[in-house]
Amino acid sequence: MKRNNVIISGLFLFFLSSCSPKIPFTQAVRDQYQLTPEELKGIQFYLSDPLALRRGETNDNQKSTEEGKLIVQSGRTIDQVTIKSNTPGAVELVADNKTLKVAFEEGAEKSLVFSSENNRNGYYSLRALKWINDKGEVNYGGQTYYSNQGSGQCVLLFKMKSVRKLRINEKVAKGRKVN
Repeated sequence: MKRNNVIISGLFLFFLSSCSPKIPFTQAVRDQYQLTPEELKGIQFYLSDPLALRRGETNDNQKSTEEGKLIVQSGRTIDQVTIKSNTPGAVELVADNKTLKVAFEEGAEKSLVFSSENNRNGYYSLRALKWINDKGEVNYGGQTYYSNQGSGQCVLLFKMKSVRKLRINEKVAKGRKVN
């Protein structure tokens, strides 16, 4: 019975230690491990908070006549891209030592810029062309979009696993007899 408890406890600890929590990616981590562009492209990143990108087009008044009536149509089209929290993303470009372009979907220019430059904690947060009332103007898919309010708090997360190895070289002494 004790042997089964030991095996179960060992398995539980193994599974517990194999789960890596997602932590914010910071400039300190990048500097400490001297991550190269190739290594950064090999890390799976995740978005910390939900992000909504919106762009709208206003249609000019369109007029036509039907059945003796003047019909005037006007409207607005809104395109929205939603990226949920914990959505996986991959580095497409390492712009400099503080900036990454990360894509959360396939497609030309469908990446967002994250930087640690203006973040006092060193987190890689969403970078916009300009900020107005806590909403950022970003280029996405070759179009100008505006992010939801509070999107400046979106940071990159990643999983980190620390593996420590201990190597012991053992030599067994054979003993020595007296002559």
